[in-house]
Amino acid sequence: MARSTLNVQFDLTHIKCHDEGDGWGSAEPYLWTVFFLVDGSTISVNSGLTLSGNATMHFTPGSHGNLPNDDVDAGETVTIPAAIGEWQTLMKPIPVPPPFDAVQPDVGGVVGVVCVLMEEDNVSDSGAAAGHTALNNAVRTAVNQIVATRTLTNQEVTEGELAQFETTIQNAVSNAVQNEQNFFENLWSWINPDDTIGFQVFLFKHDDLASKGTIAFSRRWKNEGDWEIFGNVTATVTCPANALDNLLSPLGARSSLDLDRMRKIRDGRFRAFPGVEKWWGLAERNLPEAIRILSEDEQLRGRAAELAKVATDFVERPDASISADQLKQLDAFFGTLAERSTSRRLRIDASRAQEAARLLTRGRSDGVLKFLATTPPARHPAERVTPPQPER
Repeated sequence: MARSTLNVQFDLTHIKCHDEGDGWGSAEPYLWTVFFLVDGSTISVNSGLTLSGNATMHFTPGSHGNLPNDDVDAGETVTIPAAIGEWQTLMKPIPVPPPFDAVQPDVGGVVGVVCVLMEEDNVSDSGAAAGHTALNNAVRTAVNQIVATRTLTNQEVTEGELAQFETTIQNAVSNAVQNEQNFFENLWSWINPDDTIGFQVFLFKHDDLASKGTIAFSRRWKNEGDWEIFGNVTATVTCPANALDNLLSPLGARSSLDLDRMRKIRDGRFRAFPGVEKWWGLAERNLPEAIRILSEDEQLRGRAAELAKVATDFVERPDASISADQLKQLDAFFGTLAERSTSRRLRIDASRAQEAARLLTRGRSDGVLKFLATTPPARHPAERVTPPQPER
């Protein structure tokens, strides 16, 4: 059976300091992350049944001072900024060429992140920046070298390969730092260099993500103190309705969605209001984070099912309306998503949805869809377009 394209979101959430390990002073941690994706968007299976192509890379900014707390003591938790810890991407199956596709239509790829937690000491800012650039280049080279040695029957990455991966990268970083600094800076760094607290590759397969939905992960390093990094990765199918239905199905028939009915609306009523798809885009781009939140709360999933049915009833009939109570529930639902999310983007988009909903209290379906079609999502849509007027 062919694999589905997945909407994948990484979220490195926080670092826990159990012991800063810096003698009398506090620690000054910083974090390097490199995300990578091996999938059908850039990788293919050739006629020799080996993989060819280059991985997709996502590099993140900063070195010294790129975490919000650079004066960390034992017991403190450091939040990882979104610019360093979040990445959302599509993961496509890797197609198998004919005639082999008759046996196996595709293979699953992998997605991962390399995390290097450092503690600032005497390395210069320019030296640390050079080390970060070297890390990015070394990870790209190492990942692509591993891809080049995979075959249709040998897709696993061994612990030995990961160990060599780490050694090669650490050497590249060390050499880059030394080459960037002058003699006196290197001497000063040699006396007390920046410490590597920990190095970890978190790697996830397509099939595992498809079956598990959300996977929490962590790594604790008892080196240069005692530190622990936490995160999660969430994967869903790309259609919000299908993803929500997959999540709700275990709750029973009363909670599952009528997907045929929703597709009929998408292919019929929605086509009469070009522009509405921009609002649907808010759901698509926040899908993994929303599914992660819903997966943690059965009651909230039930509310999502009820509101999905209300929305379907509303858009299906031109003269349908939504009651004030239903809009209140909708507003509360978006508010809960925003409150529980670690994603700044979801919080902003949820507020956009709330602002739009509050303008539609007495509008009929046709008027509301026309309004949404002519009003791109914005933080305060009332400032841009006049909302539909109450019907008498």
